[in-house]
Amino acid sequence: MKLRPHLALIAATLFSSLSAPLLSAQVNLPSLGTVAETALPQAEENRIGREILHSLRNEGDVIDDAEVNAYLADLGGRLSGNAIAPGMTFSFFAVNDRTINAFALPGGVVGVHSGLLLTAQSEGELASVLAHEIGHVTQRHLARMQEGENGRQLLVLAAVLAGLLAGRSGNGDVAAGMMNAGVGLAASQQLSYSRDFEREADRMGMQYLAAAGFDARNMAQFFERLQQASRHSDNNAFGFLRTHPLTGERISEAQGRAQGYPLRMRADSLDFLLMREKLRLVTYGAAETEQYYQAALAAGRFLNRGATEYGLARTLLQLARYKEAQQALLRAQALLPAHPALLLLAGDIQRAAANLDGALASYQQALQQFPSNNALWQAKIDTLLQMKRDGDARKDIDAALKRSPDNAALWRLAARSYGERDPLRYHAALGHAFYFEQQFEPAQVQYQLASQARGDDFYLRSTIEARLREIDERQLIKPR
Repeated sequence: MKLRPHLALIAATLFSSLSAPLLSAQVNLPSLGTVAETALPQAEENRIGREILHSLRNEGDVIDDAEVNAYLADLGGRLSGNAIAPGMTFSFFAVNDRTINAFALPGGVVGVHSGLLLTAQSEGELASVLAHEIGHVTQRHLARMQEGENGRQLLVLAAVLAGLLAGRSGNGDVAAGMMNAGVGLAASQQLSYSRDFEREADRMGMQYLAAAGFDARNMAQFFERLQQASRHSDNNAFGFLRTHPLTGERISEAQGRAQGYPLRMRADSLDFLLMREKLRLVTYGAAETEQYYQAALAAGRFLNRGATEYGLARTLLQLARYKEAQQALLRAQALLPAHPALLLLAGDIQRAAANLDGALASYQQALQQFPSNNALWQAKIDTLLQMKRDGDARKDIDAALKRSPDNAALWRLAARSYGERDPLRYHAALGHAFYFEQQFEPAQVQYQLASQARGDDFYLRSTIEARLREIDERQLIKPR
């Protein structure tokens, strides 16, 4: 049994559906840090968030795509950059799930269902949901839930961790049962206070939304549209409404609050339009997606024709119909300004068609226009490794890492370039990849293997020892 639905539900429930009595609405918000830190230390929140995200990664539910990750990091960074959250580092990731939802894990980790991007009719609507989740994080709602008198929130946390341990042991049925039992019992005891937390997240999220240059009205508009659409459907697609209960009163409050912000007319970014279509293919698969695009283009039903042609080209590539994919890409390029995603796709089509020299030339040309694009660097390096040009690949890896030293995907490519020929650098590179993903236990294992391997590199060995000490001193691995 896959754990994803239960993990996603519990993550959202932690911040949205369960809560202890809220502090007075007039409380001085900066003082929440002391109260929340006493209830649940920030370090413990961070650890819990890492545990859940690690389990999601192991289940294969996290979408590992450099372009999508970069887009969410940029959008989320613009929103969270306006938040006051001492000691908090936000990270954003996409989950392959067609339901319409997003959730905030402990420690500032925000997950976005691919179905949310596909449902949002504008970038502002997507941003409004991310801003709402950031509001849950900055107001330390998980920590404040620990102030409940009867310990029901501790029951939820215990269910999360017990479920994770059971899942790692291979007993998925037990894991699901443990988590469902914890959530069900706590939800039956207390649900009404979730509305207060939701309003607070709305209020703070709207501030972040407006400060990032979006129209504050996008939040209420999206909520209202979801609520209206759900009245005509009894399926489970509207996960946001289950984990973030909406009422007419709450929507009215959001509408009234938005009137205090200036009206902004903002065009959707091309990043949003293209990543939306890329996720459509990931979420629905090539066969279903091709039917969607053919019908949409025939009926003229799309947000942007060029982005739709791009999505069709990616779909045809996955179906190994390379000539048709190239034709669709050319149509997209004729309609859209130059963008790294279009150039990346051009190289991807040639590489899939076994034209490695042509693919490499495409990536090199694209990097001349977009020299800081990590997805292009990774595609070029991967092609060089495929061509057995490991030395050239390492030169590009070193150049890319100078700009993005914390890029885990680049470190994994570095490990591939070394392989069994250089176990010291191979294990060190894998250790760095795990470290920057905050997977500290496997990072520790790889660093230890590197420290035991042969090879002379004083600087590298010093770095490995420093990382091992850091993991130990900061207790980044939960004591057994």
